Amino acid sequence: MSFVYELVPVHGIPAVTKGDDIAAVISPALAAVTWADGSTGLRGTDIVVIAGKIVAKAQGKYTRRDEIRAEAFEDFDAMNLLMFRAVPPKLALYRPEKPDEAAGQIRRGLAARFGGRPGVIVTGSERERKRGQGRRDIALGSAGVDYATERGEAIADVLAAIGGLAMNQSEDCPVVVIRGVNDVLTYED
Repeated sequence: MSFVYELVPVHGIPAVTKGDDIAAVISPALAAVTWADGSTGLRGTDIVVIAGKIVAKAQGKYTRRDEIRAEAFEDFDAMNLLMFRAVPPKLALYRPEKPDEAAGQIRRGLAARFGGRPGVIVTGSERERKRGQGRRDIALGSAGVDYATERGEAIADVLAAIGGLAMNQSEDCPVVVIRGVNDVLTYED
């Protein structure tokens, strides 16, 4: 048995501000995505991996960054803060509130625009050990991914990590679409 998964980084997403409808903001860029077979756009069976930073920005989760504490990254990370290059100087972002609900809202917005029921995973970074010794993206929340099975739960973090790898290749890529992972999608959020 073989599996073919396709991954496309989504560029051209405008800056997100407090109160933005993320599905509306990312939809034009999703519609312009070009796949290896020449097709374009988002299918209702794709999985959209979204950086938690844009969800946090839409929720207005900014906070003043304490530079002294930021140097002690383990303390800073333990406060549940996200630090990104795309955040204005001297600011940081708290992780998004209720990421499962946010993913569900985004999913419904994408389904209304593209049809079907695409999966949505909101990611965040998790440090392992100490600074400089490893980091991976994990699923903070999701909608449409079957958590009733161990496989469903494990695959959400794997897809988040793969999405994070693609997002980290360039600063302007907070969204990735993955195609071919149909067997873990559910109709329900």
